[in-house]
Amino acid sequence: MFVIHPLTMKQQGFSLLEILITILIVSFGLLGMAALIISGARSNNIAHYRSVASKQTEDIADRMRANRAGLIAGAYDDLAATTPNSGDCVTGDCSETQIATYDHAQWNAANAQLLPGGVGTVTGTVALGYRITLRWTEKGMNEADLTCPAGVPANTRCFVTRFAP
Repeated sequence: MFVIHPLTMKQQGFSLLEILITILIVSFGLLGMAALIISGARSNNIAHYRSVASKQTEDIADRMRANRAGLIAGAYDDLAATTPNSGDCVTGDCSETQIATYDHAQWNAANAQLLPGGVGTVTGTVALGYRITLRWTEKGMNEADLTCPAGVPANTRCFVTRFAP
């Protein structure tokens, strides 16, 4: 009689358990790669908004330098986050104060268009210098931005620049 011992038999192929474990390991790897891609896209978005904010602060600083008489008269000393009504100073004649109001309106309209929930403020004087602050809403940001003034919602990012004309 011929008897085959179970330990001497050779196993052929993979078991179902080995295949399931392999699929599980590959799935975790793919989830990790997806998380890296999402994190990279979010970081790219944040960098884009900061770049836009930097250009927007340069824009209002250039507008202030261009209207030196309005700057000296104090027309830029306290620009609020609201966008004021303004006449068209490109085709019509405007005073220094009207040009400052026009600059404020154009700047905050561009902030709202270029940044999600974007608003800008300018505070200061010619003698002390100016503080330009841009704020925008950033998705997925649950912590408070330390550069923001007190009372700003938690999902708001701020970009602050000092300017001395």
